[in-house]
Amino acid sequence: MLKFKQYLKEEKVEKLSHLEHNEDHVINSGQKGFAHAFHNLQDVHHKLTNNGHNDTKITTKYDGSPAVVFGTHPETKKFFVGSKSVFNKTPKINYSHEDIDKNHGHAPGLVSKLKAALDHLPKIHKDGVYQADIMHSGDAKKEGNRVHYTPNTITYHHEADSEHGKKAMNSKLGVAVHTKYEGKTWDSMEAKHGADFELGDHKDVHQLPVEHDISKVNYSIADQNEYQKHIKKAVEHYKSMPKDGHDEVGKHGVHLKTYINKTVRDGSEPNFDDFHQHVHDHHQKKIDGVKTDVAKARHSETRENVTSHIKGNKEHFNKVLDMHKHLQSAKNVLTNALNSHQTVGHEIAGQKTNPEGYVIHRQGMPTKFVDRAEFSAANFARGDALKKGNK
Repeated sequence: MLKFKQYLKEEKVEKLSHLEHNEDHVINSGQKGFAHAFHNLQDVHHKLTNNGHNDTKITTKYDGSPAVVFGTHPETKKFFVGSKSVFNKTPKINYSHEDIDKNHGHAPGLVSKLKAALDHLPKIHKDGVYQADIMHSGDAKKEGNRVHYTPNTITYHHEADSEHGKKAMNSKLGVAVHTKYEGKTWDSMEAKHGADFELGDHKDVHQLPVEHDISKVNYSIADQNEYQKHIKKAVEHYKSMPKDGHDEVGKHGVHLKTYINKTVRDGSEPNFDDFHQHVHDHHQKKIDGVKTDVAKARHSETRENVTSHIKGNKEHFNKVLDMHKHLQSAKNVLTNALNSHQTVGHEIAGQKTNPEGYVIHRQGMPTKFVDRAEFSAANFARGDALKKGNK
């Protein structure tokens, strides 16, 4: 059997500012990115097969809204809540209802949820700063033997007489706490992904289970064989790709990721020719959007330089696309196995679905395992529909 670790050495990728799809690491960070994606996959595979110990954590990714940051401010020592705007250059930090009205009065829905968070999260808070998704705030509904709520795209549900069904109905706020922040000053605060949380329990706050219980996950021999097939293919393509090839592809990483998201939307298979056309069309829009001959000439020259460079590195782009495809397929095998055991029900538009996905916490860096053909496509469709509705 091929021993991947004999030649695939992992180096830490740059600090991540947001969650990335596992397969996208090879686009973002080349060889380092491939190594990180590979080891993320291997750690999950080994956890599911009980093949050796590793410290990687697997948490459920919730589709809540909005995200809320809360806790004891490291400098003022007062309890606060806020949206992600707490991380703005001029932070919007709320210690009172009046602060919330002042900072967020333009968004009534956000105001009501932040006020609920300010009123009830101190009941479970002990110390520190955390981030959570708000799942419900007094809007959970009971119908028959089912309790449900829809914070965003997914409708979550429980049996009414279950532990979480009762908590959802009897609480005033539901949250999924997923990140801890540490630092002695506000500016030095850093996310500690996968850290243990020190939170209490209170009847008014329903805490959704975040760390995924893999003890009852069904990871069949057929699944394992399918996983091994794709991970080996990914490594074969990786071995045949020179480092400078990754560097050349990396120059067009933003375009490549945008194109891949486009294929998720339309269900097409990523390929070099369509990517080349995507970049050509992007620059053609810029040409068509200016009026003067000088500006058109400038944009035309840029288009020719960029598309020529891409065409000259066709072989490298094809190898990255192959790596990306097999890393994604290997991830999908693991994600589908993790989906085999759930403690919370999920639906989209009345149809049973899986969780949004999972977050893999390895070496302090989080990566998302999401079935892009299922959830990302549904989320894109919802976003596109909202944009059309706002026109």
